[in-house]
Order: sequence, then C-alpha cells, then structure tokens
Amino acid sequence: MRECVMILASAPSVLLAAVDGTLTQRILTDTELQREYAMVQERAQVQPSIYIHLLADEQGLAPTANQYAAIRKTVLQYLSPGPEYHDLAWLIDNTSAPTVRRSATATGHRKYLWTSHRSPQHVATLLRFCAGVAHRVAQTPHAHLDTPLRHPPSECGYSANAHTRLAQHRARHSSNYVMNLVEDICAHLHHIGTFPALFRMHPFIVYLLFRPQQAAIAEIFCSGLLQVWTEASGGLNAYPAGRSVASAWRVGRARWAEHERWVEGNTQLGWNVRVQRERLEEDVLRLGAEGEEAWREALGSGDEGDGDDPRDLDFVPEDLVESFETMRLD
Repeated sequence: MRECVMILASAPSVLLAAVDGTLTQRILTDTELQREYAMVQERAQVQPSIYIHLLADEQGLAPTANQYAAIRKTVLQYLSPGPEYHDLAWLIDNTSAPTVRRSATATGHRKYLWTSHRSPQHVATLLRFCAGVAHRVAQTPHAHLDTPLRHPPSECGYSANAHTRLAQHRARHSSNYVMNLVEDICAHLHHIGTFPALFRMHPFIVYLLFRPQQAAIAEIFCSGLLQVWTEASGGLNAYPAGRSVASAWRVGRARWAEHERWVEGNTQLGWNVRVQRERLEEDVLRLGAEGEEAWREALGSGDEGDGDDPRDLDFVPEDLVESFETMRLD
C-alpha cells in the first residue's frame, strides 16, 4: 500500500492524463504537458521506468466501440484455420515485417499465432481479448457506440531502459503479439477503407521508478489503472504484469539513491505526501484501528529495507494481481 501511495504522490502529469483518458489528445497541444514529458523522456535515458502504448489516431482519438468490435471480428477471422480467411490472414501478416509467404498462409501459418508451431496459448489469449472487447462494447450505451472510447485500448510494461524497449516494440522484436496484431489489423482496415482514420500504438513513458521494489508494483498498479488486461476490457497486454522485473534488482543502491533524489527534487512527491499526512491526521479519529494503522504505514517515512528477496523477484501474489484486475475506469 505504501508503494502505491508513493507512486501516486510522485506521478508525473503524463500518467495522470493517461488515467484520465486524455493523454493522446492533450500531448498534441498542451505545452506544459509537453514540457514535463520531455523531462520524463530525458530522465528515462538513465532511470528505470514504466511505459505504455495507447491505441489512437493522429488526432489522439481512440477507436469507437463499433470500430473496436470490427477489430474483434477481424481477430476472430484471423484465428480461423479455414481457407475462407487465408487471403485476409496473408494481407494482415504482410502489413509489417517480417513478411509471410502465401504458401505458408495456405497451410495455416499465422505470424501472430506461431512460435515453432501454432501456439494454443496465443490462441487462448486472443480469444480472451475478443471476449474482453465484446464485454466493453456491451457496456457501452447504444448512443455512444460511434463515439471514441473514453480510454484508448492500452498496454503497459516495465523496462530498465524504456527507450530501448520501445524501439524493440516498434521493430516487433521480443514484442507483444496482441498489440501488434491489433495494430496491423487497424492498418489493414484503414487501407481497405473500413476505417477512415489510421489507428496506431502511441508509446509513452509514464512513470520513473526510484526504488527496486516499485518495478513489479508500479507495473501492476499502472496496468490496473489503465485496464490493460485482455479479459477485463479488451486491453492489449499479452502477458501478466509484474513478473519480468529482474533488471530492477541489478541496479546498484547508489544509483537508486540518485534516482530517489531526482524524484524528490523534480516532482511533487514531498508536497503530496505532506498533504496526505495532514488529511490523515484530520481523518484518523473517524477510522477504526485497522484502517488507521494501514494508512500510517502507507505514509510512513521509515526505511523498508532492500525489498523482496531477489531470488523471488518474479513472484507476484495472485490476490494482488486480482485486486487490480477488478479495477474499472469506464
């Protein structure tokens, strides 16, 4: 709980705008947001961070619910092994590199379903994505089906060097097959005139870490805030959050101390924590003993040691993951 409070207290405006669903539009015209984001980007050259991708057009608008339903329909057609969709699959698979031979497509090969063979896990994940999209569309009022989604479909990740990681994603190297398939489908639907606008994944670095134990927590926390889970709302994360964070523990203590000093000097961390402490003192009489203890611990200034055992750094309790999976934005 303490780390979640610290993350929110030190969050840059770019993360808050992403949670609000306005980042892809505001970044085009808001000079103050652009200035702050430039600082975050520069600092991310040396500081571990959380990055996101948001699906939007060049005006910063997300797909409508009906357009997202069209993407879902195309994903289901792509998954079909039947010959009636071979041509569609071949066109989608050749939207971006590497290319796929038509003869391979005719035998059932699909770029985003294949490892060394057709992957049941990839198929299952994409079916969960389709179920999530269907749920999100069903939750949209009929009058708003042709209105851009309030929160763009998204994915979230951690990296010790976000700039390098984002470049890997753009090159489709060790990347996210759900996100990449959706982006290629959007390009295909735009090319054939189904979508007037071209939707693509817009990358952003949204949070700078200053403690190693924040890596897993911040990735899970931001994933929950942005609803990146495939099954929950048609989000674009292909893999569970918080489990590929080993590099955070390879950063030395001195470097982490430097990162923390930078955050303290360049964000509203100190002021926000003081405000929360003042509110706590005002509200403490209305809290039960258990609630009081939890908030005092969350806002405490004591050292927490070195965090989790590095041997267990890839483990995230299921109850913590589930608690963020149930969070809603819409």
